[in-house]
Amino acid sequence: METMERNYNIVFVTPEMMIPELEEPACEANFRGGLGILSGDIMEGLTKRGINAKAIVPFYDLNWVTREKINYDKTSAQFLFELSPQINGRRDSINIWKINRAGTELFGLHCPDILNVLYTADRWQRLRQEVLIGHTVPALLKKLEIRPDIVWLQEGHTATVIPAMKEDSYFNGEKFLFTTHTSCPEGMEKFYGGWVNELGIKEKYHHNIFIRNGLIDMTWAAMSLADGVTAVSDEHCEVTKRMFPDFAGKVVGIRNGLSRDLWLSPRIKMIENNFNPYNLWEAQQADKKEFIDFIERKTRIKFNSRKPLLGWVRRIAWYKNQYPMLAPVIRAICAERGEFVDTDYGRLEGLGIQVFSAGRAHESDAQCLGWMAEFERWMSDPHLAGKFIFRPEYNLELLKNSARGCDIWFNCPLLGWEACGASDQRAAENGRINLTPRTGGAREYIEEFNPATGKGNGFFLEPYHPITIYNKLKTVSDLYYAWIEKGKDLWLKLCMGAFESGKSLDIVDMIAKYEQIFEKLLKK
Repeated sequence: METMERNYNIVFVTPEMMIPELEEPACEANFRGGLGILSGDIMEGLTKRGINAKAIVPFYDLNWVTREKINYDKTSAQFLFELSPQINGRRDSINIWKINRAGTELFGLHCPDILNVLYTADRWQRLRQEVLIGHTVPALLKKLEIRPDIVWLQEGHTATVIPAMKEDSYFNGEKFLFTTHTSCPEGMEKFYGGWVNELGIKEKYHHNIFIRNGLIDMTWAAMSLADGVTAVSDEHCEVTKRMFPDFAGKVVGIRNGLSRDLWLSPRIKMIENNFNPYNLWEAQQADKKEFIDFIERKTRIKFNSRKPLLGWVRRIAWYKNQYPMLAPVIRAICAERGEFVDTDYGRLEGLGIQVFSAGRAHESDAQCLGWMAEFERWMSDPHLAGKFIFRPEYNLELLKNSARGCDIWFNCPLLGWEACGASDQRAAENGRINLTPRTGGAREYIEEFNPATGKGNGFFLEPYHPITIYNKLKTVSDLYYAWIEKGKDLWLKLCMGAFESGKSLDIVDMIAKYEQIFEKLLKK
């Protein structure tokens, strides 16, 4: 890996971050999905690459799942001081906390009245949150006497940082790098245009920057003002350029990575110096049994460790499409081998697969809340009881245990809508088998497994259709049971292929690519 020049300072700003050092319930309160997970992993990558970086993130007052109030005094974070930046003639009191995330110094902004809950459904409150972040970042940097060379902003939620810093004489010549993490309109922040004065920025930034087509458009503004823009996979880069042709020349794609320290099974780490397919299988089986015990404690349902276990733990959103894709075939997937099930596609033989699923929809998403209700209903369906589990949860403990303990990892986002995807990477890192559409980051490292040659590391869901899920899982089930019952080792080769592909996903490699972007920005 090429060593780059590192005599520069990076400030990383994000609306959410998974911070394991905070522990629960504070950790869960501060992330809701892939951006939060990635942001936490990036801290490790920056540290390991020796980059001088600081992070600034909100510390939300309430756990977004339980609405439990978070007492940061009971975490490992250290209170530093109170800050009261002037925003539109107001002075909001913000408590500044400090914690070390994987070796990178992180500053948390705690303002209960405004930063109450992550991704609140209240649009006015959401705008106030983003404005507060934008104006507090420069005020905090001045207090800390930090003049960054590059400010690395995540999503449009952080867009107001740029004009706030550009108009402050304390700062001079810093570069702004903006990363977009989604192709979905819901993730690209827009607000009622009549609220533009609430941004607290000079009028010259209004027309055609923050105001577009009569709305406050945070993503457009960030792309307009940033010196560089990154997307999070090659496909996402292509999609972003089509969505924002005015800024196509700024956009570069760098696939996301993940932390091997955090996500790789400790059992697999222990055998890395004496690694072979059989050792990997034994470690995976131990992780699987541990996960099955974990599930039983949560649900009082005991899965069979000899049967294949398929899993998914994701945000539940329309484009992830879990319910429409699974509903027509779930009974056949979970039915016993030799048993036949009537489906929309005729009578299908059972695959003998157990399914664990978990996730949460946004509280304002009526459609996906309905999907959650259906998943919970499946658990009492006589055809699925004891074979299918759904948990309305999304937290660090569940993410780690499921990635290590499921034999098969399932994703089914609509083609072109998954910017990168993180859960498939966590599975591959642990040698687990992915079934996923050829989209997002997965298309860059997954190779379709060929049972005839033993080459490949996963399976693509193509054509994109529920019957393809069944057909591909039929192949996976056959490979699994051929190993369990007859000792045919194609399953081991498949797992080894997945594990080897996971090595390419290290967050350190991702940051090394970003270093090239940093240095190009500084030479402009």
